Amino acid sequence: MATLTSYISEVRRLLHDANGVFWSDAELTDDINSARERVARDTGCLRTLQISSTPISNTGVAATVWTAGAIVTTNSFVFSGVFIYKVITGGTLGSTAPPYPSASYTFPPSTSFTDGTATLQYSSPAEIIPYGILSTGTTLDILNITLYWGNSRLPLRYLPWSNFNAQLRYWQNYVGRPVCFSVYGQSQIYIGPVPDQAYVIEIDSTILPTPLVTTSPSATDPINDPYTSPVAFYAAYKAKYKEQSYGEAEIYKQEYLKHVNAVLNSTFTRRIPDPYSTPY
Repeated sequence: MATLTSYISEVRRLLHDANGVFWSDAELTDDINSARERVARDTGCLRTLQISSTPISNTGVAATVWTAGAIVTTNSFVFSGVFIYKVITGGTLGSTAPPYPSASYTFPPSTSFTDGTATLQYSSPAEIIPYGILSTGTTLDILNITLYWGNSRLPLRYLPWSNFNAQLRYWQNYVGRPVCFSVYGQSQIYIGPVPDQAYVIEIDSTILPTPLVTTSPSATDPINDPYTSPVAFYAAYKAKYKEQSYGEAEIYKQEYLKHVNAVLNSTFTRRIPDPYSTPY
């Protein structure tokens, strides 16, 4: 298992700087962390299942469905229709759901409003799950989403944003059990239809590694072999590029790419879905 100490030793050997004359440990640590992120981006090696819920606020607090007469507390979140509201002042919700959107109120309110004895403020659309609220590391990409519904796990279909926007966002009040998702930009997941109740979801994602630090040089890298093998070459490339030794830097960059391709080829092993099934 790789550690910061083993990475630094490997990079120093490549740079012919075993005694640390030209590069400090702190500088190489920065280069190594950049290399680890690059490997994670190029290979998707750090893949994890993250448990979340929908609808969820942009602060990571799950929203509960608006219910007439329910007691809500300050700083909690409720959703009604296609919007999530933050409870500014706790109290008892009224008998009529917030009228947004409707014929008279197309857009969410820009100021707080009274609902029963509680005060609500528009927070965010109920169809969005921000990457930032997911619990595990820094999310890089979303591969699949599975919805928990009763005793079933229902994988959601993926649509590119343009198709998703045309097919599932036509009606503003279109709510129901989500069947599809899309990714918008670099930091938002859209769920469609807009959830009609609170659902637990399982997000299959790739994440970036947490930085290794010099205060814990023996901490084990979550990136496992063979994905650790290209790291030193990219770190050496960064070190040489900073030195303006562009020819040597390019050699290390090419070696990095060779090792990434070798890793991807070596991990492409066969998987038999069922050895007893009839082949098609």
